[in-house]
Amino acid sequence: MKKYNWGIIGAGRIARKFIDGLKMLPNANLYAIASTSEERAENYKAEYGFEKAYYSYNQMVEDKNLDIVYVATTNNLHFEHTMLCLEHNKAVLCEKPFASDFQQVKTMIETAQERKVFLMEALWSRFIPSMIEFKRQVESGILGKISVLNCSFGFRREFDPNDRVYALELGGGSLPDIGIYPIFLSIYLFGKPEKIQVMSLLSPTGSDSTAVFTFCHKNREISQLSSSFDACLDNNAKVFGEKGALILNRSFHTPTTITLRDNHGNRTKIPVQNIGNGYNYEAAEVMRCLDAGLTQSEGMPHAFSLDMIEVLDKCTFLATNK
Repeated sequence: MKKYNWGIIGAGRIARKFIDGLKMLPNANLYAIASTSEERAENYKAEYGFEKAYYSYNQMVEDKNLDIVYVATTNNLHFEHTMLCLEHNKAVLCEKPFASDFQQVKTMIETAQERKVFLMEALWSRFIPSMIEFKRQVESGILGKISVLNCSFGFRREFDPNDRVYALELGGGSLPDIGIYPIFLSIYLFGKPEKIQVMSLLSPTGSDSTAVFTFCHKNREISQLSSSFDACLDNNAKVFGEKGALILNRSFHTPTTITLRDNHGNRTKIPVQNIGNGYNYEAAEVMRCLDAGLTQSEGMPHAFSLDMIEVLDKCTFLATNK
């Protein structure tokens, strides 16, 4: 395996989690950190042992020794920073949501395909073993005919108009920030929905603070999904079928456990082995794809990201336009 030089754009909280995952991989080198704050860039360099610290994103992507860039800035900047990387022919792993709307995602993908540069949305849950095993169990027929997915993600966050999760100009709202996880799971299991209904509570900034959304799928499955900054929800996922329920336990989007419950209430633990904090799996997938000469992941292909942003766009519109 080739050892890849990773660069990170954005030195925030999510970058720390990703770095912790990246450190587990022997073929990943912590090469460069870029921040508009010189102090933050230097602190990250010293703390994690990056070889280089850049105070300009442009300078970092011009570095010829850089192989892969992880875009970890706020939601509203994903398009701009991904395009910057692609225009310099750098492989990109961009944090979810991929961009602000369908057209931006489409442009990013078309640019990557035209330049033959690797591009993937960093929806880390897709590559976690417990998530993969959950889907395998659902598709195994162990539950019989599937009828309902119930999935929630919510936590209490005090309102602050300057907080990125509430500020519309920063891509705020519970739907794009955490609602994307239940949406991902629904599409991952059942495909893009044919019908969408949404109810929501809006914050003073106009962003959704709570959203409850229902999807109907082509094979007659129903997804009951919710996201919230107003309350702590169950943060698990349950698939109900004729023979019982399969539960992806709290917190479903992270490395977790799986429980099978029959119609009499008997519970069985489904074996699954998760290693690390979970971010290591998506990074490993990027490098596996590059080793194979691929420009997109079969596990998180461009078409899936297009479906995701199309559904997210519609949900957000229905949630915020009353």
